[in-house]
Amino acid sequence: MLDYKTTRLAIAKGLSKHLRCSVIRSNQNFEPPQMPYVSYTITTLMSQNNGTYGEYDDGTRRKPYRQIWSISVLSEDDEESVTLAMKAKNWFEVVGRTYLSDNDVIVQSVGGITNRDNVLSTGYQYRKGFDLSLYFMDLIEADDTEDV
Repeated sequence: MLDYKTTRLAIAKGLSKHLRCSVIRSNQNFEPPQMPYVSYTITTLMSQNNGTYGEYDDGTRRKPYRQIWSISVLSEDDEESVTLAMKAKNWFEVVGRTYLSDNDVIVQSVGGITNRDNVLSTGYQYRKGFDLSLYFMDLIEADDTEDV
């Protein structure tokens, strides 16, 4: 089984370091960081890929699956939100590939950047973002499959 928390935090940490701003999970019950920052939502935790588990020499069974993430850059400045969204997209597509691969994450596809601006009662929040598909291996250890 994938270590969900470790993987999620590794992705957020790598992107944060590249962008030099906070990267947080969306829809949390705490005060957000100072803008600009990036928020992400995992919209599909585990999408089924066709096929069956393969058995490997190390005693594990593996099957590929996808996660769909939605990335949004929030800023008080429109140009800053565009620039950071482009830089984040480039990180997933090219710049961060080695880092992600070292953390067992494969980027399957990255969508186009769209406008996600938000009008607030106290002002305007510039948001630019994109969705991406990440590819993982579901891993079942040999001792998890023993007869009961």
